[in-house]
Amino acid sequence: MVHAQPVPPPDSAPEPRTYRASSGTAWVVREFSPAPGVVVLSANGEFDIETVGCLRRALAEARPEGSREVVLDVSRVVFGDSSFLHELVAAHFAGHRLVVAGPLPRQLRQLFALTGTLGLFTVVEDRVGPRCA
Repeated sequence: MVHAQPVPPPDSAPEPRTYRASSGTAWVVREFSPAPGVVVLSANGEFDIETVGCLRRALAEARPEGSREVVLDVSRVVFGDSSFLHELVAAHFAGHRLVVAGPLPRQLRQLFALTGTLGLFTVVEDRVGPRCA
């Protein structure tokens, strides 16, 4: 893994934002992205029907900004059920490219494999690289 030097956000960069589930232990952080047109989100915790709303809100807010790509770091997702997968599939078909960055937790890799959805997404082992650094 190659680590890029941190790049300070420009004055016009949006502040990081945290989307929290109203119950449970799930949240999504929108992080600074130095690459124009790329939105970087980091999902954390357990995502099910009760908590996935925070992911839905984060992905929905990325759409109207004209982003060409959304990078979703799932390396800290402890659990994701079919409602989590539904939000990823909906984002995929909403018109912007969804890159799933890992490493993918074993449970998510199994979910994608069992449902045949792994091929829908661009999956990278980590989010450090030209698209996010």
